[in-house]
Amino acid sequence: MDTTRLAGMPASWNLIVDNTRFSAIEIRVVHRDGVSVLRRGQFALQHNWTLGNNLRFVVPVAGRDVTALQIGYRNLDSPALLRTIKAMDDASHQSHVLRWSVQVALVMGMLFSAFVYNMFLLTWLRTGFQRWYVVWLAGSLAYLLVWTGSILNIFPFLAGPASVRTSYLLLGLIVVSGAAFFFSLIEKDKIPPWLVEFGQIAGMAVAVSAVLAAFDVVFPAALGDLLLNLALVAVTLSLAAGAALAAINGSRAIWYYLAGWLPALAVLVLRLFRNFGLLPQDDLVDLAGFSAIGWESLLLSLAIADRFRQLRRDADAADAERETLFRVATTDPLTGLGNRALFQNMLDQPLARQGGIDVIAIDIDFLKQTNDMAGHDAGDALIVAVAERLTAAAGPEASIARVGGDEFVILLTGEARDRLPAVRQMIALSSGVPLRHSGHNLTISICAGHSSSDDSNVSLSRIFKQADLALYRAKAAGRGCWRSYDASMADAAEARTRLLSEARVGLATGQFLLHYLKVVELDGTLVGHEALLRWQHPRLGLLSPGDFADVLRESTMLPTLQAFVLQSALEQAARLRAEGEELTMSINFVGSQLQGTAAAVAVLDELARHRLPPQALVVEVTEAVVMGGLGGALIEALECLRDAGVGVALDDFGTGHASLIQLRDVPANIVKIDRSFIARLAESAGNQQVVRATIDLAHSMGKQVVAEGVETESQATVLGRMGCDLAQGFLYGQPKPFPEPRQAAA
Repeated sequence: MDTTRLAGMPASWNLIVDNTRFSAIEIRVVHRDGVSVLRRGQFALQHNWTLGNNLRFVVPVAGRDVTALQIGYRNLDSPALLRTIKAMDDASHQSHVLRWSVQVALVMGMLFSAFVYNMFLLTWLRTGFQRWYVVWLAGSLAYLLVWTGSILNIFPFLAGPASVRTSYLLLGLIVVSGAAFFFSLIEKDKIPPWLVEFGQIAGMAVAVSAVLAAFDVVFPAALGDLLLNLALVAVTLSLAAGAALAAINGSRAIWYYLAGWLPALAVLVLRLFRNFGLLPQDDLVDLAGFSAIGWESLLLSLAIADRFRQLRRDADAADAERETLFRVATTDPLTGLGNRALFQNMLDQPLARQGGIDVIAIDIDFLKQTNDMAGHDAGDALIVAVAERLTAAAGPEASIARVGGDEFVILLTGEARDRLPAVRQMIALSSGVPLRHSGHNLTISICAGHSSSDDSNVSLSRIFKQADLALYRAKAAGRGCWRSYDASMADAAEARTRLLSEARVGLATGQFLLHYLKVVELDGTLVGHEALLRWQHPRLGLLSPGDFADVLRESTMLPTLQAFVLQSALEQAARLRAEGEELTMSINFVGSQLQGTAAAVAVLDELARHRLPPQALVVEVTEAVVMGGLGGALIEALECLRDAGVGVALDDFGTGHASLIQLRDVPANIVKIDRSFIARLAESAGNQQVVRATIDLAHSMGKQVVAEGVETESQATVLGRMGCDLAQGFLYGQPKPFPEPRQAAA
């Protein structure tokens, strides 16, 4: 060292050196009386630290007596990382300590205040940028205490290289958390995603390089410090670019951020310049850096407060919007009552039911007929009229929801249960009340099912199911009826449920089978068979479709049963053809099987798979089904089948609403006269006239006629005289299954 500038130093002056990494330090002071040597290992520096990231050694020799000054290190990380070596008398050192003490106190006060304030905010509203800012504040506070040496008052063992390594780690933490805070604070649509990804990668590079710089094991200390500085440059560039783009794109938060970060970014740039040797190595940059950090903590706290205010406004607006959307989503637009979604929400949520609950399920009678006769406007008027009456009768404390086109539910709890008699009376008095709308005379008629419970542990869903069962009984009893739930209703429902469960097992285990009824000419010549579904129930015996109608109405069971009937009947028809019997196979279809040409093509494909010609199949559809689907997808399917050569039979003719004239619009080439006309054919002249007219008109249209339910010779004789083509009934044999085909011998 140059000793010429030590002349003014008194005895016991202070040698101040930068705190860096080494395993040992030795200071040799050559003076007129000899040589003074100071040696310290890296773990023996508890009494040699001073503020400002410096080490302090007291030299007992006056400066004018020093002829040479030598400082030696063992395992020094890099001479380039030594910034300054200073000589100070006690007054200068005290001034140095005072300057750093004031700086540390001010900045620590700002950081600690900001930390406490933001920890309070974090308990109120937790967001990503808030968490990162708290991490940044904690890291900055720890970095201030460690780098300046203030923490050595409490933990003196950190003096020397240990504090340097800790400072590197804390520097990486505050840079990473600061970058993460920036990218989470700025609105997502103000910065392009690629820049966010670049900033995240640069932040990870800082974290890794800080660890490498702190523990100079993998790379030399100088290289680790260079990598850290390069990573800091990348982060600085990403933050600068992000700030510029956010400002251009109209970010509100960026101006607070820039006001807080510009001094810190400027000092970071100055520090990089100093680290690369472009600026003098003194304490001014470090003092300015900590001042910028304190300023930043205050400004960014204001930014967070503004961001929270904006988030609160957004949250309030979102709450209002959610409330509006919920009200819209749970309100029936026609009546203003709750809708199915609101009622379902009631079922899913626990309901305070002190004093019990009454549930009333309500159905408007004749709504479909009103819509068909007078239009949907009239139907809507009827619904509104019923809703008004229900609201008036149930009172303001009741919960009322329209859960279907013609269905309502009323919930009465607490004191509102006193309105139950008024609701029941209103329903009774409303039955048959006329309503005039747009020139149409409408009639109000309501069915209701009621269930109640005084047990708060019984679920609302269960009570509603009981009310629904009671409504089912009320509708079965007639229009305008009221029924309250009793245990017998549950028994009936349980029986239906049990039968459905047994049907699923029966279908899987082969309990369902087909019986075949002969179709003959009037002279007894066999021309075909009609496949009839039967269920060989293990408990109830052989059941016909009328005995398990609930099963046939079950949407999950019906398609499977239909497929079974079609498959089994066509297999039997194929066996008969293989034996040389050119007979037809009649199969009853429901409307859901024949919707559009695609369904018809599927039937034709099934015929082809069994190698049967289209003429081998007769598709039977009841008169009621066909008349309800005139002009629709069902008619398209029947026309497609008829044109392909499949026989199409109009079953149970005469029991529905079709007139003889409507026969010309039906795509059927076979008409089956219902058994009700055949039963008294020989005794009733009226029946004979209807049957004769049907046969004559059908023949004039080129349609074949089949008489159902022929049981006596006299009936067959009369039908023969009328020119009926075919007949079926017990006269020609009971329906029965075909014998199982014999297996070929092995």
